[in-house]
Amino acid sequence: MNYDDVYKLHLQLLSIYERKERYSRNHQMQIDYYKKQLFMFTEDNVQRIFVLNQLLKIHEKTREDIVNRCADHYFSRDTSVNADSSM
Repeated sequence: MNYDDVYKLHLQLLSIYERKERYSRNHQMQIDYYKKQLFMFTEDNVQRIFVLNQLLKIHEKTREDIVNRCADHYFSRDTSVNADSSM
């Protein structure tokens, strides 16, 4: 796999993330910053891949937060149901 292939895969993953989610103001500001870097200041695919990695990390961190909140909500609900049934 060469840098062009890696770059294309990163772009595909980024497009999927961006179609699926809207982000908080702080995350959106970071995303906008890195997108500006990507399109204005990167000179080769190695630099583009680095910037894309930063963008993907933001998306994955947000996704991780959502998964954790869902799990916390599920298990807190599950605990309250179990406590009610033991009475």
